[in-house]
Amino acid sequence: MTENNLITLEDISKTYFGAGEPVYALRSISLSINSGEMLAIMGPSGSGKSTLMNLLGCLDKPDDGSYIFAGEDVMALDRDQLANFRSIVIGFVFQNFNLIGRATAMDNVCLPLIYAGMSSRKQREKRGREMLKLVGLEGREHHLPRQLSGGQQQRVAIARALVNEPGMVLADEPTGALDSKTTVEIMSLLQRLNREHGLTIVIVTHEADIGLACQRIVRLNDGLIVKDEMVADPLLAQVQAG
Repeated sequence: MTENNLITLEDISKTYFGAGEPVYALRSISLSINSGEMLAIMGPSGSGKSTLMNLLGCLDKPDDGSYIFAGEDVMALDRDQLANFRSIVIGFVFQNFNLIGRATAMDNVCLPLIYAGMSSRKQREKRGREMLKLVGLEGREHHLPRQLSGGQQQRVAIARALVNEPGMVLADEPTGALDSKTTVEIMSLLQRLNREHGLTIVIVTHEADIGLACQRIVRLNDGLIVKDEMVADPLLAQVQAG
């Protein structure tokens, strides 16, 4: 374990049982993630990358193995402790944004603060305003999702993921619903958050360019890590002026 190690998975396995043969989603994999890394998890459909994301995000528990997050033994947490840990320590960004349609950008961003027990609306809105400014949406606090572009909605989702100051942001195909220009804008934002704020970001993606914009790529196939490599010169997502 290195000094800046954030996550250590050791011999993690997960099997699903359906009507037919058991599905071995993960087969005794081990993985370490350092604080401040920007890492891509890649692999074909059925490779285990979604299962790995769910386990990293504490949305599910492995059948076997060890999961340590910032010194915390995740496997030892009960359901309520796990839900609390997940809501405070991990920020989630999804392909389809998962915003509440009838809530403003501010209210969407502040929702995790309510779950975390911040009772003061004034404090919540102060924090929400800071996060919206950070992702370039200052002045859009009172817009509804339908009044925002897809890229702006994803920025709201990123602000929501950051509002509790999580130890890690998990992004599941964060550019999958966006056009190429907006994809560059979102990746540029994620790179800036990683570079300037030391944010640990794990992106699940099937897009090669998204993987190459990260510092490290972990490739899965048939529930196994088949390659774990540093990206020598990560692509810099640059938003073109005009």
